[in-house]
Amino acid sequence: MSPPLWFANFLSYCLQVILLALVGTALPALFRLRAPRVLLTYWQGLLVGCLVLPLVQPWKSPAVASSIGDGSVSISLQGAPVGSAGSHFPLFQLIAGGLLAGILVRWAWLALGLYRLRAIRRAAHPFDPLPDGVRELESRLGVSPDWYLSPEMESPATFGIRPPSILLPERFPSMNEAFQRAIGGHELLHVARRDWILNLAEELILTVFWFHPAVAWVVHRIRLSREQTVDAEVVRLTSARKPYMSALLEIATGGTGQALGTAPTFLKERQLAQRIELLVKEVTMSKMRLFLSLTSIIVMLILAGGMGIWAFPLRAPARGSAVADQPVADESAPHAFVAPEPVTRVRPVYPVEAKKAGIEGIVVLRATVQKDGSVSNLEVLRGDPQLAKAAVDAVRQWRYAPMEKAVITDVTVNFTLAKTGASPPSPPAAKEVTPVAETSLKVVTKVRPVYPLEAKKAGIEGIVVLRATIEKDGSVSDLKVLRGDPQLVKAAFDAVRQWRYAATEKGVITDVTINFTLAKDGTASPAHPASREAVPLAKSAPNLASPGGEDGGVSGGVYSVGNGVSAPVPIYKPDPPYTKQAKDAKLQGNVVLQIIVGVDGTVTDVKITQEFDKGLTENAVDTVKTWRFHPAMKAGKPVPCRVMVEVTFKMY
Repeated sequence: MSPPLWFANFLSYCLQVILLALVGTALPALFRLRAPRVLLTYWQGLLVGCLVLPLVQPWKSPAVASSIGDGSVSISLQGAPVGSAGSHFPLFQLIAGGLLAGILVRWAWLALGLYRLRAIRRAAHPFDPLPDGVRELESRLGVSPDWYLSPEMESPATFGIRPPSILLPERFPSMNEAFQRAIGGHELLHVARRDWILNLAEELILTVFWFHPAVAWVVHRIRLSREQTVDAEVVRLTSARKPYMSALLEIATGGTGQALGTAPTFLKERQLAQRIELLVKEVTMSKMRLFLSLTSIIVMLILAGGMGIWAFPLRAPARGSAVADQPVADESAPHAFVAPEPVTRVRPVYPVEAKKAGIEGIVVLRATVQKDGSVSNLEVLRGDPQLAKAAVDAVRQWRYAPMEKAVITDVTVNFTLAKTGASPPSPPAAKEVTPVAETSLKVVTKVRPVYPLEAKKAGIEGIVVLRATIEKDGSVSDLKVLRGDPQLVKAAFDAVRQWRYAATEKGVITDVTINFTLAKDGTASPAHPASREAVPLAKSAPNLASPGGEDGGVSGGVYSVGNGVSAPVPIYKPDPPYTKQAKDAKLQGNVVLQIIVGVDGTVTDVKITQEFDKGLTENAVDTVKTWRFHPAMKAGKPVPCRVMVEVTFKMY
């Protein structure tokens, strides 16, 4: 079962916090850091560091798999059997529900504690007049809280802001004056330091992170250090160390009383031994040693945080806005299935307009892969519209290995632009060498592709362009589909991988173009293979117009646009490539073709009206033959239509 993105990031963050807390706990003991005020600041800083970890680290983006021009495209796959999207056990939904339920329970517990404190204060009776020693400490600290005696309290507690309240056990007036002064001084210091606000903030953090033991541990250390800091300050104010320790023990003999997590109490039984131990030892540390220790600790914590980020990186969510009227997919779909791998894959071409506009991001497509390996029901889940079309045009040509049943697969295409002034990502170093011209290679054994019966029946024709690596012994390897109709691709692929070339001094890459053409009577003409150079794609701008100035005319059963005949609309329009010679000569210009668009939307006839040099005319003709249209319409019925197409070649 593949976890959704939120859960993977949640787990990575939890592990980062655990690592940071473990190292953060070991360092004070390693450097013998015992000063309570310093430790309090240290633990508070460690808690803040744990909370802000997601904000101070780079979120890892999907890895770049290949580069195209000055941009790169990477592809990842996720799959699920058809109809299984909602049938698996909803594990991650239950986890999310459990986390939320825990937060709500903790929130209710916190609200109940606040209500309980208020109820105890209302039932208590004011304590007045105060002992002289306590009144004198009030004057020295500049605070004047409300004092209450409550039969429900065994240990003093402080809470509230305006006004702050101190709840005392009913036996407090019967204690000796030194005990009263020690206990009263402790609670007054909590009031002066506004510790109740910090305690409440810590409770809110524990509410959100109720599931995380490392966060609870750090909060526990903060509260212990806070009590030890107040202990040390009370001893300094009263100059009565032994009476103060005796007061701690006196309160301990009466029990800890109410469990009031939202209020700092004079005594927490689990902290008693550590507080007494620190009071007895009177720890001191030179300023230089303290500075060096803290500097070393901070450096080690930064290294630990970096190690956690490196070992458990957070993953960036998909970028890019959703395409209009397309639903945004849940991160967890599709679910419990290993994504199928395509056997023939057409690499998406980075749109020139998107490059110029600096547009990058992720396009997520959902496709149904049929049992025969063909792609159908291609749907855009999210992504920038200018990038989505390029992704769709490529993925619709993919072919998968035959399987027992159809599956749904998600294809994520990441379009990434190279940084300004930097070189684009390097392509794989294995066998990527410069493509060579046809004359440099000699085919010794050539297997002619078989025209697919389904494509013949559907009247599909056009070119398929394959890129192959020719090994030194002349064998074909690493065969990839650059473009072509999906129903023609497999036949070309099956044939070319059986070819053998004359031996060469080193491995080379060549592009092979297979032209599938139907005869006028609908029978298949031989598919013509030819080697071509690898070239960048050109921009084509089709302008459809009626040839010869005719409007709505009909010749030989073929109509022209006008007089109730609508123009055919292109729906699949790959760009023709530049030839190497044209690219080197930096040629730019137009090829004008007269074509007939049949009632099924295919191009049935192409005539050249305006040519161009360096092989660009041939490329334009071969590519336009693969175009698909919504056919021209007359009186609500599709009709064959003759139109002019202007293909523009322009360098960028």
